[in-house]
Amino acid sequence: MQALLKRSILLALCLVAAITCMAAAQDGEPDLSKFTSIFDGKTLEGWQPFREHAGGQWRVEDGSIVGGQSEGSGGGLLVTDKMYKNYELYGEVFTTWPLDTGFFLRILPERRHYQITIDYRPTGEVGAVYGPFPGGGGGYFQRCPAGLSHWNPYEYNKVLVRIEDNPPRIRVWVNGEKINDYQDLYYDNKPAFPDSGHVGIQIHAGESWGQGSKVAFKNLMIRELE
Repeated sequence: MQALLKRSILLALCLVAAITCMAAAQDGEPDLSKFTSIFDGKTLEGWQPFREHAGGQWRVEDGSIVGGQSEGSGGGLLVTDKMYKNYELYGEVFTTWPLDTGFFLRILPERRHYQITIDYRPTGEVGAVYGPFPGGGGGYFQRCPAGLSHWNPYEYNKVLVRIEDNPPRIRVWVNGEKINDYQDLYYDNKPAFPDSGHVGIQIHAGESWGQGSKVAFKNLMIRELE
């Protein structure tokens, strides 16, 4: 009996160690050799204003897509021409203070999407999963109050997002640290949104964007999953 107990304890410790190693393996720098660029660093080829939110000002500057509000505090979304299903999205993001931006996943017309927030302002969160609710309204699917502590205000930040399946599991890493892990649910026995859509980046309209603030995205890449 004592030997059996010791063996059970040993197996449990091995299991804990294996889980810890698996979790640690998810952190750190991604292998970008497996990714495909979705921004050529020179033009906005392959991208288009999203028809429902086509405002804001987008330009390419020093190898980055730079966004700022248009006249009258106007915002908007820029999305890929191509639609994607299951993937890892990588990008390096620089923000001035304050502003509200983010990555949009599987975005389609009629408010169907998930957003990874890069809400860099006093009341904001970095790395939360946000979006419209299937039954109406919108808000946080899952918050990430500690996300801002991982954000470097002086440099480009490395952001990795993984979305797979439907209802999707969505994971977020910032500068090599996993900061959010969300599993969505069925709503009325079906997923909240379709299983594919565009990738988008945002300029938020209104007062959440400071006068003269700007966001810059570079090295935007994607790795499609089976």
